[in-house]
Amino acid sequence: MAVFVLHTAAGEASHQGAFDDIGHSTESKERASVARDRKLSGWTTAFAGVVFTLGLTSSAKAQDPPAADSPPVEAAGDAPASGAVEGATDAVAAPETIAEVVTVPAEPADADSAVVQVKASVARVKEGASGIGPSYLIEFGDTYDWVQMVSGEWIKGNVDRMRNDTLEFDSDKLDTLNLDFADVAAIHAPNSNTYVFDERVAATGPAVVTEKYVVVQTDEGTKTFLREDLEGIIEGERERDWWSMKLRFGLTLNKGNTDQLTYDINFNTRREDKLTLLDLNYNSSFGRTQGSQNVNRHLGEFLFNVFLGSRWWVTPAFGQLFNDRFQNIRFRATPAAGAGVHIIDAPKATWDFMTGIGYQYLKYKDASALAPGSDPQHDGFIPLLTLADFDITGSVDLTLSWLTNLVFTTIGNTNHTGKANIAVELTKVLDLDVAFTFLRTENPGPPPDATSPPIEKNDYILVVGISLELG
Repeated sequence: MAVFVLHTAAGEASHQGAFDDIGHSTESKERASVARDRKLSGWTTAFAGVVFTLGLTSSAKAQDPPAADSPPVEAAGDAPASGAVEGATDAVAAPETIAEVVTVPAEPADADSAVVQVKASVARVKEGASGIGPSYLIEFGDTYDWVQMVSGEWIKGNVDRMRNDTLEFDSDKLDTLNLDFADVAAIHAPNSNTYVFDERVAATGPAVVTEKYVVVQTDEGTKTFLREDLEGIIEGERERDWWSMKLRFGLTLNKGNTDQLTYDINFNTRREDKLTLLDLNYNSSFGRTQGSQNVNRHLGEFLFNVFLGSRWWVTPAFGQLFNDRFQNIRFRATPAAGAGVHIIDAPKATWDFMTGIGYQYLKYKDASALAPGSDPQHDGFIPLLTLADFDITGSVDLTLSWLTNLVFTTIGNTNHTGKANIAVELTKVLDLDVAFTFLRTENPGPPPDATSPPIEKNDYILVVGISLELG
């Protein structure tokens, strides 16, 4: 007997099985190409209503990021700053020159010489930061990203992203590190990333971050920003850089006095750029005992956020799609729209809250016990969603969420979903997940057939599984 998943659910006949970092290549990224990958097509019809909202924010997306106050480029006759294109007066006039002339070593350097060269590169930027103009070219010291801590330590690897004042850095030797951004003195990033500042303006390209400034070498020219205005870093500049996915699988096998097979699959895909966040999640659970099916559940979840700033966002579309044969629910859909806020936004802990207004459609598998005309049911509800994330250690993450769909037209149809998940990083692409899910309906419908016992209000699912994380 091999047992990988423990699953208990009130109202079901027997034990049942049911149903945050990736390693990135540290190879040098392609720097010469200016063309971006073609945007992924195929947005689903469910998000068609989002297009209007995105249109409202497109002006912010297209806005040229305002550079920090700095003196103009050196006048003709003055000695050019280190790394500047001599005689150049306007990088915008020849953006292809700035894009193509990225001064990065052709090959990675050995650790000792790389540290020396990287220190020199950052020092050059520090010395000239207040006078850097559009034609300035950053002279990088290595092909890899490097981070300097306030302690003076230098770490080699790859910048994954920065969000909520936490820098995720894929170390060449120490795997993924979650660094408090306040403890980071400098970043040497020859690989192209997107840097997001106040008011959701952004700049994309290789960059150097110092104690006071963020200097980004964009296609239109080199731009300087205040570090205190930096809200996030998104790895890469191409569409595929903004996508990630996670697949979890759990299995229970029993043979002997009890023949039982139960398995759980969870798939999550996520897209995050400087203005929006799309999160899609699907979970399915199937189980058989003594040859008879006793678990058949499907839960789909969707979320689309448009950020208004570092603290607030609007959510044009979020909700659930639910099916459970043994709860007699053929289909329950709860689309909603609303807004959210960061309540706590600390380096190792975040807490968010969202609310809005929604519509609930509920259709039972067997409605023979209901009054005529009561299936399907149409209701209005108020969603109350809270999410928390805790970075316990560099390799252990705890996420908690609670969703209440408060149905104000038929209070008995109010339903709740609670989740707790602990993810332990095993390798750069594999995690050990322990996930608990709580499902509750205040007034369950009739059982699927007359011989079945009444449906319980609560279901409890505990899953231990292995997750594959990519992107």
